[in-house]
Amino acid sequence: MKKLFIYLSLLSLIALAIIGCEDYSQLTAPSIDFGSANFSRFVAIGNSLTMGEQSSSVFEDGQKYSFGNIIAQQVGVSYEQAILSDPGSPGRLEIEKFNIVNGSPVPVLYTNPNQGSPTNLLYPAPYNNLGIKGAFLYDVLYTTNANNCYTSNFGVPNPLFDLVLRGNGTQLQQAIVQQPTLITLWIGNNDILAFATRGGLFPPTDPAVFQTQYTELLTALHATGAQIIIGSLPNGLLTPYFNTIGPQIGVGIQAIPGAQGLVYQTTVAPNIAIATPSDLINGDVLVTLSASSAAGLLGDTNGLYYSENGIPVPPGVNTSFPFGLTPENPFPNNLVLDPDEITDYLSLRDGYNQIINELADQFNYFAIDWDGLFDALSQGGLEVNGILFTSSYVTGNFFSLDGIHPTSQGYGIIANEFINAINARYGSSIPAKDVSIIPGSLIFEGDIPMGKYGIPAIPFGALDNIIF
Repeated sequence: MKKLFIYLSLLSLIALAIIGCEDYSQLTAPSIDFGSANFSRFVAIGNSLTMGEQSSSVFEDGQKYSFGNIIAQQVGVSYEQAILSDPGSPGRLEIEKFNIVNGSPVPVLYTNPNQGSPTNLLYPAPYNNLGIKGAFLYDVLYTTNANNCYTSNFGVPNPLFDLVLRGNGTQLQQAIVQQPTLITLWIGNNDILAFATRGGLFPPTDPAVFQTQYTELLTALHATGAQIIIGSLPNGLLTPYFNTIGPQIGVGIQAIPGAQGLVYQTTVAPNIAIATPSDLINGDVLVTLSASSAAGLLGDTNGLYYSENGIPVPPGVNTSFPFGLTPENPFPNNLVLDPDEITDYLSLRDGYNQIINELADQFNYFAIDWDGLFDALSQGGLEVNGILFTSSYVTGNFFSLDGIHPTSQGYGIIANEFINAINARYGSSIPAKDVSIIPGSLIFEGDIPMGKYGIPAIPFGALDNIIF
């Protein structure tokens, strides 16, 4: 990652005295009725969903369709972002080819080993888009660089904080110095999503801490006098990241003689559980998209999951027994969300959203409820501008190859939800973005495969750091 940010030392020359605010005139869009909405200085605060991540990477062709940039284009104002030239931050997922399994195309993914470079690192002011991939609520308030971000406490510094913040303060500080007139705030997703994507092994933010931090954040932003539209927290369990692998494993196990189900490790005693095929097919037990490579090795008796991926065999595991089908060689805990962990996630999400909604009411801000959109995507889909969007992996159009972040068209739908909220709150008539004119954004590395059991073939480790 050091290569990405080689120019960061130059930013010490940029003083806050020249960081001021640019007043962008709304006269560039004279036909729009803005009502009382004021886009003179539009700022977006958040995580990867605000930054515009797609397919596990932040890259220029995707950042063009960050929801904030789409909104800015709809209202005719400038919107500066920390752009990374293609292929962007390391690890972008691309489709290498499709295999045909039982008559259906199954993707084989490729992790692009290359990375892009910053293109506007010397922009002499804070960016309008302050969203940072991997940001937790804590980070908006307190993080100033890669080495003091929240995940650095777990040994994972995040260089994207240096890319966006450039040594000039936190997201909150850089938002305030711009004297914003309208803010979108969408933060808190990672405070529970990291728990889910890691099979319940990453600690979620304590609700009392979440309330304290969110209150501190809204209190500070309220003092700016800016109009604020808040995004609540969507149900991440309705994304392809959690609903692609499990059902296919369930179908596959039904065809294995004598197999009772997926035998997996658990956090609590007796540390072993069995998910029946119906549990997996119905979503009562969830298997993450990160389990793709492991799922293709079900029944293996040579320890290939561990040897091929350089993972030490856990104590007590006997790899001579069928992998994932026996208590002696169970499926890894970090790749599975069991029923208790699903319940914990949903309870935490409800609690966080209650905090967000109560604070939004207290400060008289509009909070977007994402349940209608995400429920529609997972229950047959919704048609927008003649295109059907569903929560299906690859073919559903809404989610990118990492199974969590939207495609460019998906971000168009997100932008329209924010536009609808702005119109409702401030009496404006900002037109929605026609998502049919947004190009598709699933990247193909080469020829135009899923693997065993119709499971997408995703390189091991490609989704290890997948969060919002």
